[in-house]
Amino acid sequence: MTMTKTRLSLWIILLLCIAHFACRKAETGRRPLTENDITALRVATRQYRDAEAATDWAAVTVLYTEDAIRMLPNRPTIQGRHAILQEFQARPYTVVEYDQRIEEVDGYGGFAVVRGVFSYAVDTDGRVSDGTGKYIAVYRRQTDGNWLIDRDIFNLDEPSR
Repeated sequence: MTMTKTRLSLWIILLLCIAHFACRKAETGRRPLTENDITALRVATRQYRDAEAATDWAAVTVLYTEDAIRMLPNRPTIQGRHAILQEFQARPYTVVEYDQRIEEVDGYGGFAVVRGVFSYAVDTDGRVSDGTGKYIAVYRRQTDGNWLIDRDIFNLDEPSR
């Protein structure tokens, strides 16, 4: 009887190990981003860059999910598309130049992380300042297949000049 319980216990342990590794394999086997996904993320980034360069805050803001979170340097977190639009509209400057470049894209399923760099020049009452920085944006695929920014954080390489 003891030998039978031991064998049964070993079989149970073996089955649990197989189940555990099968689940881990399924977890890491999530669908990676496709070339179409990466192209769509590049298009979304280009749309953001063009809208920012044009100081078109409404066009920038529609690229965020309804409940997006935006984390600015030295400022409280902003949540929600409407609050993000208000923050953009309250800016005391006009964009003179804005450029943005993706350095890395990664993701699985309906989420993607884009890491990149940007440069800008802005005019505040006739005084132009410029700078460079880096960002990370987490995109979420929408039911219509579009990718929208769900989380956004950036910082400057040094204070604006």
